[in-house]
Amino acid sequence: MARFQHTVTLAPVPRRWFESCVAALHDLAEGTDAEGGRLTLPDGRPLPGLVLAEGRHPEPGARYRPVNEEDGEPDADQCLTVLARDRRGETALEVVTHDDDPDHPARLVCALGLTSVERPREAWLTATLHSAGGKRAKYLGGTGRLRLDLGRWWQATSHGRHPARAPLGGTLTHALVRVSVTVVPRPAPDGRWRVTVKARIRGRSFARPLLPLAAAVLGRRARRAGAEALERAAVAWNAQVPALVRKDGERLSAELADALLGP
Repeated sequence: MARFQHTVTLAPVPRRWFESCVAALHDLAEGTDAEGGRLTLPDGRPLPGLVLAEGRHPEPGARYRPVNEEDGEPDADQCLTVLARDRRGETALEVVTHDDDPDHPARLVCALGLTSVERPREAWLTATLHSAGGKRAKYLGGTGRLRLDLGRWWQATSHGRHPARAPLGGTLTHALVRVSVTVVPRPAPDGRWRVTVKARIRGRSFARPLLPLAAAVLGRRARRAGAEALERAAVAWNAQVPALVRKDGERLSAELADALLGP
């Protein structure tokens, strides 16, 4: 088993701002109307590039497809489905993408969900890549899972009692390796977040006995690459988040609606 740990400093996201944004985005989706498959924003502007292909908007079972720019027809290789919609319970979406590459056809299924729009308690994300590329297909796919306990996250970023378990955790499972990740924030003296990422890598199948050797030869380089990737992500976060959190949920919702309309 190989291990990795690195800590970065991030600009904080206020809890009230986050919750107001979740509510505003949910309101935008609920306020969008559908007639004849065509979608219209709450202000009456038509929403190009996406159509309701099946079901009742925006109820569970509703399926949406992007529109091909070439012929104006729905794209059969991409689909967004509403899995659940309950402001007090769970809201969840699924996105499916097909790649018809003749050598390595693949299907990517991503699902994300949130418990309670009114007061978000938990968020989760899963992604599964299936490949039909012959004998090597199982080595071209995998599954990732992330789960965020928002109550524990806000508790960990305060100066009170720290939660017993990591608020954010996930796994990445491949035919040859399984990676477990935990993310724990702590308040920094200047009000920012000190976020520690830990990962454990275990070999699977015939790669299990090879992992210690690979860790001995490449471990230092891999850890350095991982740390550099996290530092780059932190730089990007700190460059964008402070300006973002100065905008209220309604303004962000309006900007998102403008972005959906395209240039």
